Amino acid sequence: MGFLKKVSNSIKNPKRAALVVFNKVDEGAGKKIFGNTTGVVRSMSGRSKLNNLLDPELKKTNPELFHLKKHGFTKYGNSYEKSLIDKLSEKFDELVENEKTSFPIGGYKGKIYSRAIRNPEKCFPELVKIITKDVRDFLTGYYNTNYKISHIFCGRNYSVPEKIKNETEMFSNFWHMDRDPSSQLKFFLYLSDVTEKDGPFTVQSKVRTKELIKAGFGNRDHYDLPLDVLEDNTFVNKMTGSRGTTLFGNVTTCLHKAGTPDEGHFRDLVQFIIDPSDKPFSDDWINSIEAYTDLKYYDPKTDTKRLITELNA
Repeated sequence: MGFLKKVSNSIKNPKRAALVVFNKVDEGAGKKIFGNTTGVVRSMSGRSKLNNLLDPELKKTNPELFHLKKHGFTKYGNSYEKSLIDKLSEKFDELVENEKTSFPIGGYKGKIYSRAIRNPEKCFPELVKIITKDVRDFLTGYYNTNYKISHIFCGRNYSVPEKIKNETEMFSNFWHMDRDPSSQLKFFLYLSDVTEKDGPFTVQSKVRTKELIKAGFGNRDHYDLPLDVLEDNTFVNKMTGSRGTTLFGNVTTCLHKAGTPDEGHFRDLVQFIIDPSDKPFSDDWINSIEAYTDLKYYDPKTDTKRLITELNA
């Protein structure tokens, strides 16, 4: 949706119209100052809470953390037992295909292309086993302060017909940067095998992202760049991996998207959303997860998206 259309749709709501204008100005300034579409306010928010030091020694002692700091993303070599991942994958499958424990988040003309597990912190408490001491030590090296897990998201993406997959965004499968504070980090876990046919998380480095912004990248609604430039295979990283693969990404500073699975394929993903905190990390963290308020669900009856708060009302 273009800027003028957003303003037009918001004209009956002055506060919303003002927010649309502010976001547009903030995004434009953010492109010039920080080389991203996240905006100045969110880019500035919490920057001092990140440990951005690129000590050359870190490249030897912790290459994954070094890669995350320098490039904005990294694969993470976890130590999970196969039996744990198998059990989590089995339960994920049960929850995501159950109408009582999941809901659609992406669709088109009544057809559902993505589902999410409802309140995973309550119905999927086994996920606490993913946040090991090794993971916490890694996060301690990334932040200058305490941190917390604010949200958990669990979703399955299905294949989308070729003729419509570029018409409408089903599940963040258009190039974009998240409009969240730059101190936010995401920890990804695949609970299905993810090849290039299964729609892997696809990302470009912080440096390449700034180059594309400078070259004229617009936003997820209109790229304003030729696809052969935006999707140059020299710079695009398709994060494939077997079930149990884990990744870290600061997706406020890197252009990224969800890949679209081929016909007959799907992708199961868990996201832990991590933010700075004024309190030490708690072993009881899963009972402090915050409820989503801005997540939207897809209503196949009306072919529209509504705020998750309406679904939970």
